[in-house]
Amino acid sequence: MKRKVQHLFSALALAGFIFIAFGSGDDEKSNYKNNYKSSSTEISDTESSKPDVEIIKQSAKFEPTLNSYTIHCRLRNNTNELITYLDLKATFYDKEGNIVGTGMGNAANFAAGAEKTVDVMGLDIQNCENYEVEIGTVLN
Repeated sequence: MKRKVQHLFSALALAGFIFIAFGSGDDEKSNYKNNYKSSSTEISDTESSKPDVEIIKQSAKFEPTLNSYTIHCRLRNNTNELITYLDLKATFYDKEGNIVGTGMGNAANFAAGAEKTVDVMGLDIQNCENYEVEIGTVLN
């Protein structure tokens, strides 16, 4: 029992450290641009002009100590079905348009008609001027 408590405490301490490391900075890089690229996988047979899942808002935060980006994406499930899993993919570009890194985020149990915020993480991203986020796999 004592060993289980020690493992639990260690796991919580590690989770806290990761949260502090990625969530503590108020530094934002203002010279990059973002692009919405909302490619979606059709789940339902509706004739709607909206995609099944859409990115309705996003903002990025740069953490200079780790050269990492966190992109907070607000998503909307436009279907009448529960989405059990989805992932987002980010591509980071320099000013010449060359890829300087990629990132990924995912979510589970996305209710029908609901909105959800999903964080996309990109680690060790240097010289980023622009980024693009797209919806990847969607499973219901």
